[in-house]
Amino acid sequence: MANPSTSTKRKRNTGSATRSTTSQTKKKSADTPLFNASHVNGFIVGVMTGAIASLGIVAGINPTALPAAITPSTAGTAESTPQPSFTFFNTLEDESFSLDTGRSVEIGPSEYTQYVLQAGSFRAIADADRRRGELALLGLESSIEQMNTDTGSWHRVYIGPFDSRSAMAKARALTAQSDIDTLLLKRAQ
Repeated sequence: MANPSTSTKRKRNTGSATRSTTSQTKKKSADTPLFNASHVNGFIVGVMTGAIASLGIVAGINPTALPAAITPSTAGTAESTPQPSFTFFNTLEDESFSLDTGRSVEIGPSEYTQYVLQAGSFRAIADADRRRGELALLGLESSIEQMNTDTGSWHRVYIGPFDSRSAMAKARALTAQSDIDTLLLKRAQ
């Protein structure tokens, strides 16, 4: 039969192990110095970097604060490079031009004074009629014209005609707000 003392094992108390680790960390923190060599080196590098940066700022603000060996000499370079001379304006004063083409150009009223917007070109008359209905809802007067080409019959939707560019621009803005692309056409009266 089994011995009762061997079958029941006692658990070890872990509380003492925890106490020993906290006492060990207290000893380590007490042994660590407040400043070590890396802290001192970092401080020295920071002070030197700050001094160099402040000298650079002072030199940028006041160029005369630089030592004579570092100061750039601009007096020698300005005298050695020759300045270009421009004779363009003097040459044009002496020249005279005559423009005689022999043709007389008469400016008269343009034959293209009415503006028309093409709001679409469709193969099916139903599609063209639907676009015409969309334009009517926007308050624009439109018409459908049938064109026969070598590719077949097309139904084109036109808005207008407009007598002024401002009226055409208003109609174009309305169609653009409704995502309807338009094509500007000029027609004779």
